[in-house]
Amino acid sequence: MNSDTKEMPTVTAPAEVEGLPMILPAHLVDNFEKANRWIQENYAMNPGVPSLVRLWLACSTSSQIRKEFELAVLDVTKPGIKPHENGEFDDDCLL
Repeated sequence: MNSDTKEMPTVTAPAEVEGLPMILPAHLVDNFEKANRWIQENYAMNPGVPSLVRLWLACSTSSQIRKEFELAVLDVTKPGIKPHENGEFDDDCLL
């Protein structure tokens, strides 16, 4: 990467999630571990980091994924078409 691009985050070793190998940045793994500890402290049980990763992925929609891609990778800063929370587009989405 050159000096004009963002630093790549450090990553942990690949994690296998139901046949899908994933490499998560260390800060994301830390977030899942922190959430897992909080759940343990408050509910006296925890689902474990792999289950929290699956839950996180299951909650995402294609429009959210595209938006995160545009904001993070393409460094898009101006607003465009914003779908409703359910991911559907209509005339009210135009900004």
